[in-house]
Amino acid sequence: MLKRLVGAFGPSERAAGAVAGGYALASGVWIIASDRLLAAAPIDVGTLTRHQTLKGWFFVATTALLLFVFIRRALERLRASEEKFRTLVERSLAGIYIIQDGRFAYVNSRFGEVFGYPPEVITGRLTVDDLVAPADRPVVRENLRRRTAGEIQHLNYAFTGARADGASIDVEVAGEMTTLSGRPAVIGTLLDQTERNRLQRRALEDQKVETLGLLAGGLVHDFGNVVAAVIGHAELLALGLPKGSAARRDAEIIQDCARHASDLTRQLLTFSRRQKPAPVSLDLNATVRGCEAMLRSAAGSLIRLDLLLEDGLGSVRAAPGQLEQAMMNLVINARDAMPRGGVVVVSTARGGLSGKPCAVLAVRDMGAGMEPETLARVFEVFFTTKGDKGTGLGLPTVQRIAENAGGRVELVSSPGVGTTARVLLPLIL
Repeated sequence: MLKRLVGAFGPSERAAGAVAGGYALASGVWIIASDRLLAAAPIDVGTLTRHQTLKGWFFVATTALLLFVFIRRALERLRASEEKFRTLVERSLAGIYIIQDGRFAYVNSRFGEVFGYPPEVITGRLTVDDLVAPADRPVVRENLRRRTAGEIQHLNYAFTGARADGASIDVEVAGEMTTLSGRPAVIGTLLDQTERNRLQRRALEDQKVETLGLLAGGLVHDFGNVVAAVIGHAELLALGLPKGSAARRDAEIIQDCARHASDLTRQLLTFSRRQKPAPVSLDLNATVRGCEAMLRSAAGSLIRLDLLLEDGLGSVRAAPGQLEQAMMNLVINARDAMPRGGVVVVSTARGGLSGKPCAVLAVRDMGAGMEPETLARVFEVFFTTKGDKGTGLGLPTVQRIAENAGGRVELVSSPGVGTTARVLLPLIL
């Protein structure tokens, strides 16, 4: 029976019991021994009373001293344990959270970093919905309800989070049911998978590009020769037909379609070349002015093309012909965004790229703009918003050209406002 009773306690309780038992035994021995010594001593009653009082105060002082020592050691161990726990939690690479009654009872520093809020703001003012993209809130609420209700003990899933700056992030959470202050709660970890998912998408894009390159490498040149022959014969055919005739218009349509196929061929070639073309020093403003006529022709009669070029911009290093192709793709996209006409502004300016000066080539339209979901996919190979008229290679081609020149492409778009594409290229210092 005694063994069962002792076994019901944990190691900490048994250790405390051993200390308490030892102290009680020592105290009992001290009381009995001191009483016998005083009883055997040849002293009067008054002296005996004083000695008993002194003995009592000595016992109280000794007890207080021992209690102080034991309590201090216990508090030191508790502080050390709490410090280890706090260090482990606060320095964790994963966000750690406790949710109770639909609100955050605790989050660590990493959790706050992921969402761009101080931890005290999350625990003090925000609900779970505040950190979840609107489209994913029903799923998160249902999963939280199921765990809190005890329908499932552990759950791991992903959703789109909403940062303080308005950006969307990919997060993955793993949570378990627990009890806090006698009420159900969920404790779990959260990982920011935005960069991992971006790299996975990039790897998938690279696989697409590699597949495209294998296909293009064997067919593009032969296809280009066929297209050139079609364009040549269509031009000859048009020259022999009366202006304004239906037959001549048909021949001109053949030319336009063949030129579109030729543009597609050039973009396929950009992807099929596995080696970067040798860059040369190019004056960006001079390059823009040199292809102004081509850009105006591509923009069409319904579009007014304005150039705003910053003087003394300097030179960049890029492959000959690729900057022209990038500008052509961006102007065509801007034109297609305004089917009823409008203004396209091509501008150059100085900017910054990774802490160093760069040239910024921007193309801005006043079209319908794009939703965030569409904007997130515009650089995917073969993704297009133009239906059968699009190839899904325009912006990926611009991105590849910018990367080959050591730069990058930024796209800013809002529904009803328009789109601005910015090509950032390092300046030659």
